[in-house]
Amino acid sequence: MDKEPLIRLTWHGHETVSLIPGLLNEFEKIEITLPLEYNHALFEKLHPDARAADLEDIDAHGGPELLSRIATISGLEEMEKLTKDLHAVQAEVHIVSPPTLLITMPS
Repeated sequence: MDKEPLIRLTWHGHETVSLIPGLLNEFEKIEITLPLEYNHALFEKLHPDARAADLEDIDAHGGPELLSRIATISGLEEMEKLTKDLHAVQAEVHIVSPPTLLITMPS
């Protein structure tokens, strides 16, 4: 069975997290749009050595452990619950600005 190419979701905390495990085998990519106010906190978490004057442009790639890093941000704690499921399917995680989380399944 072929997977659909993409599903787009908007972040609603636990509601969004509970949907994702069921979508991992149905879609090649899952895109989650986060509220704009998370951009600053994400940038600081993902670029701890950045200078205050740096443009807060996020482009971070990694495995599910990237979710563990951002799950320490208030309001994104639910992300931690996804790491086990994403490891199981060997998914990749990409976080970009404006704050968007892309989960990509291997081909």
